[in-house]
Amino acid sequence: MGCVHHNSSVPTRAVAATLLFLCPWLWRAQGQATEGEANLTVEVRDKGSGKPIPARFYLKDEKGAAQTPPGVISYSRGEENHFISARGFTVRLPAGTYTLTVERGTEYRRQSIPVTLKAGQALRQTVLMDRWIDMNHRGWYSGDLHNHRKPEEMADILLAEDLNFAPAITDWIYEDGPVSRPPASKQAVVQADSRHVYSLLDKEIERLGNGPGAVILLHLAAPMAFEGYRVFPSDDILCSRAHAAGGHVDAEKVVWRDVAALVALNQVDTLGILHNKFNPHGVDLETLRWGMIPRDKPIYNTPRGMALWSMDIYYRFLNCCFRLPVSAGSASGVKASPPGYNRVYVHLDSPFSYENWFKALKAGRSFATNGPMLFLTIDGKGPGSGLSLFGSGQKPVRIRAEALTAGRLDRLEIIYNGSVFKAVSDPRGPGRLSIDMEQAFDSTGWVVARCFEQPDQTIRFAHTSPIYLQAGRRAHIVPADARFFMDWIDREIGFYQESGDFRSPDDRDQMLYFFRKARRIYSVLSRPAGP
Repeated sequence: MGCVHHNSSVPTRAVAATLLFLCPWLWRAQGQATEGEANLTVEVRDKGSGKPIPARFYLKDEKGAAQTPPGVISYSRGEENHFISARGFTVRLPAGTYTLTVERGTEYRRQSIPVTLKAGQALRQTVLMDRWIDMNHRGWYSGDLHNHRKPEEMADILLAEDLNFAPAITDWIYEDGPVSRPPASKQAVVQADSRHVYSLLDKEIERLGNGPGAVILLHLAAPMAFEGYRVFPSDDILCSRAHAAGGHVDAEKVVWRDVAALVALNQVDTLGILHNKFNPHGVDLETLRWGMIPRDKPIYNTPRGMALWSMDIYYRFLNCCFRLPVSAGSASGVKASPPGYNRVYVHLDSPFSYENWFKALKAGRSFATNGPMLFLTIDGKGPGSGLSLFGSGQKPVRIRAEALTAGRLDRLEIIYNGSVFKAVSDPRGPGRLSIDMEQAFDSTGWVVARCFEQPDQTIRFAHTSPIYLQAGRRAHIVPADARFFMDWIDREIGFYQESGDFRSPDDRDQMLYFFRKARRIYSVLSRPAGP
């Protein structure tokens, strides 16, 4: 309800009482004291430089109720109740005890402090944020590929989250039609400052349940039309249009029902291994009703197993000779996560820019994380690189992996062709684990690193994109993994043959043709390798 205004310059007691009842925030914002209240002013500074910095805040009273000052960007979804501010904040609150928590992305240590307010008090609180790692200084730049926050909030959000890139997905198709449409402005990219940028014309096509899944179409220079409904057209048509326009296709989750077909048809640039099922408050284990593939192992029905499920599917794709970088997205705006909670870091050899960031992302110079930082090299080359194993493995290569975190690490693992090759663990140690080893390989394949923090209320982990090893001319293909995808596609063909959701036989035929094209590719890959 809005405020009541009165023509008189001096309101009567009755009008004043009405104003206070309807608009108590007006009195607080103007600093007019009411009995039993106090003022709290908070500023945030970087511990190293002493300079003021924007941040994300959680302010809760003794009962756990969220408190939000006026004039800030606030967000409330489920258990996630935060606000951000570029210059700190001032709020008037009832006397009592509160908890103030301040965060700034993944590279600063979280600060949480009790605040006791006495009636009539004006308390000023300075929070010093400790940057435990500077990824930009190391040449790594972060992005969250799945974001639904308002465009007018994006500049402040990027700076408060220390997030270098995110799309403001203004063009969103959900099920049978648009939830939101792109802005009238033709501007595709906006610079918040020299190291923070957001885009405005990107599109998510999300058709769940009986639909094919969700794809995010990024790096678009103009809006892309959608003419269809939940099961038509097939996503390969839409991805082809995006690619023709210079776009980047992110398969938002590796487990959507049509991902196997999209990968086979070369319609995917990055795969969502760290997706919006992971949030700061837990792991959402519900999948089937949204249209994801069945989970075939009991462990996949656990919080840690949700991560392993995505990884195991990803490894099967790599074992079919598809070169696919990892990606990450939080879906802030619709999920209980702040922007950048799940993020992908990309390594640049050139100055940061929107174009350079996407080139490096597509090249696979990346790792995905919601907490720890993860570095992998083989003979000094990082993710996305290819190494020729000249001499059939006679010369060993040097593998180095390092995991760092502000929390507590559980495990660091090297994965070779889908199996754990080397692992180290020190749950009671500091937030660093490393592997430094020499190893000879005599066959083509791939290597990734992954790490896990100690389990808490949620799962925090990181995963690199692959480094590819080439021995001679032979490809690395595991026929059993190709047959896994054939079974996956056969299940979808049977599903859509029986589906009553199509509006015409031609629409059904197009969807079936899409899956059958992909199946033929896996059929070739499933044959035993020749000499």
